[in-house]
Amino acid sequence: MSLISVTELNLAIKKSLDGSEFRALEVVGEVSGYKISGPHAYFTVKDEQSAISCASFYCAKKYQPKDGEQVIIKGGLDFWTKRGSVNLVADEIQPYGNGLLALKFEELKKKLEAEGLFNPEHKKPIKKFNKNVLILTSKTGAVIRDIKTTIRNKNPYMDIVVKDVRVQGDGAGEQIAKALKNCDKLGYDVIVIARGGGSLEDLAPFYDETLARAVYDAVTPVVSAVGHETDFSLIDFVADRRAATPTAAAELVAFDYYELLSNISALMEYSQRALSRKFSNKLRAFELCQAKFSRSGETFYASKQAKLVASFTKLSQNVRRVLNQKIIKVKELNLKMLALLSASVQSAEERSGRAFAKLDGLSPLKVLSRGYFKVSVGGTELSSVKPIKKGDSVKAVGSDGSFEAQVTKVDLRKE
Repeated sequence: MSLISVTELNLAIKKSLDGSEFRALEVVGEVSGYKISGPHAYFTVKDEQSAISCASFYCAKKYQPKDGEQVIIKGGLDFWTKRGSVNLVADEIQPYGNGLLALKFEELKKKLEAEGLFNPEHKKPIKKFNKNVLILTSKTGAVIRDIKTTIRNKNPYMDIVVKDVRVQGDGAGEQIAKALKNCDKLGYDVIVIARGGGSLEDLAPFYDETLARAVYDAVTPVVSAVGHETDFSLIDFVADRRAATPTAAAELVAFDYYELLSNISALMEYSQRALSRKFSNKLRAFELCQAKFSRSGETFYASKQAKLVASFTKLSQNVRRVLNQKIIKVKELNLKMLALLSASVQSAEERSGRAFAKLDGLSPLKVLSRGYFKVSVGGTELSSVKPIKKGDSVKAVGSDGSFEAQVTKVDLRKE
């Protein structure tokens, strides 16, 4: 065995690695320790079992990955004889897996932003008092249960309509966009697009360009509620409002019925107290004036007092009328709100009432109770005096009984 120097060994290794089989490589791995030094970058790519050093010369001209990102490195091996180390020299770097998805989504985001789809002036306000809400989500997930429970805890009267759509997988974004277009002009106060959290790949339908444009074109205000608080999808930027979670979206679109009812009751009580105080003040002022005039001379001021009493009476009536009107208006507001919430029940009750009233008005007993009698001769009911003859025996039936009588005289009205 002949002795060789370190340089000779390293040159031999370099020569063997300079072969064509190590020149056109495509290596998949995770980036670690990416650092830029001058015009070049140095880092490591690794998998679960191994790692290799990499160099990216003139890195500004190539894709610059982040630590932890999966990439595809196209290039070849280079053996540095002075240090005796092998490096993978990257001719091209491409994102892989979620990294590639993220890059595509970022490019689409920039495109739509440049077109003005994210501009605040295009966003529609969300109503404070929504009566009906449409939820676009999967009926099989926990998301819809959370949304319904949250809304019902605040408002038992809101209409909640759920449109079942796929929220994951190929074609899900287009399906949601189609459902949104079909439901957009059906009169809903607000539409919520929701799903739970997941990976970037799971949330891919909500980065769909077709869905983003459908949200932008919608006439109905749209709330985006996709993923967890830290998740951001493309439709978050296009929607009129973004909710951090589906539960937060439910809190946003539902107004607190119980709080509103409490506020109206408190306002009514305050108004009643204020009007009562005003009336009491006017009454005391009148009593002081009355006492002053009485001391100055009862005879001289008798007529004045009478006018004051009349004026006070009129004032009292006006104050009471105003007070009653204010109370009635406040009650009407409350009743209108309750009437709107229970319109279907009230409509049914009104129809039933009208039917019963009509039946009651047609009842023969109702007619008899007003003093009329049903008269018959020989079992034949009479509607005219002409068939009656002197000496006939007639029977009269009223609301509380009947009697029989004999006709002694018949007078016919002359026409």
